[in-house]
Amino acid sequence: MKFDLVEPSDEQAVLDEDLPEASDGGAARGVHPRLVMASARMRSRLRDDLAALHASLGMLNEQIQAVQRREEPASADAAPPANFRAGAFSRPGDS
Repeated sequence: MKFDLVEPSDEQAVLDEDLPEASDGGAARGVHPRLVMASARMRSRLRDDLAALHASLGMLNEQIQAVQRREEPASADAAPPANFRAGAFSRPGDS
């Protein structure tokens, strides 16, 4: 196989002075700075989304608990509904 060396165009060229340095210095050698920045943005957005989800689930849980406190507990002695078929829950042959 023969490979030709291709120089990047101006749009493809990455200038080092345009990209900020990684602040934590923990980037592995050879990792492109744009990849480091993109992963940092992704982690930040994910952290924000998880915080919003946690708050929403907390409010939902409060609503569920409020409704459960208002409901009367079902009596264990209550008769089953007329359309309840107990046989549907038994094993075949158990009669």
